[in-house]
Amino acid sequence: MIRGFLPRLRSIANAVSRFVLETQIARLALMAVKLWPRLRLLSMLLVLLVIACIALAGFSARSVFLALSPASPSGIGASVAAGLTALVVLALCAFTAIAGIEALLQLAHDFGRHRVGVLLGLATILAVAVALRAAADATELTASDGAAPGVALILLAMTGWFQRTYRNAARRGFRDFHVDVVGARQFLARAAHGG
Repeated sequence: MIRGFLPRLRSIANAVSRFVLETQIARLALMAVKLWPRLRLLSMLLVLLVIACIALAGFSARSVFLALSPASPSGIGASVAAGLTALVVLALCAFTAIAGIEALLQLAHDFGRHRVGVLLGLATILAVAVALRAAADATELTASDGAAPGVALILLAMTGWFQRTYRNAARRGFRDFHVDVVGARQFLARAAHGG
């Protein structure tokens, strides 16, 4: 009896594992892992994106549970609805993140390194200005007050990395922007389809 049960349990575990690996959030996390040895900053940004998607799904599930718990005395219906909400929001967030990355890579391919560098610099200046304005207007700290400085710090790090990697041809680690963008688009296409 136990011998017949173990293969079934193993096949269920394999099916669940395959299902989890086919989700967009798992693909996003695997992209971060695969990028880590070569491009640590971009890998950390992908990890932050995964964490943000998980946090958004958790907050959404919590709000659904709190909204439905008065109508569900046992809490089972509210829990099921919260779980489904978390899964849907997580999938949509990860899908949107991957689509956004694809769109940014397409723009980078079309614009070239000089225009991308200028746009990144302008976005950084704008983010720092917004962060300074938010800090000046904040009378008490809330969770959303950390978003503007966080985005500004991320853009500052990306701008510095971009300037070092793609704009200074005399630097030893100088890379060809066009080749990297084409490689990133191919990598994203393989990773998004489970390759």
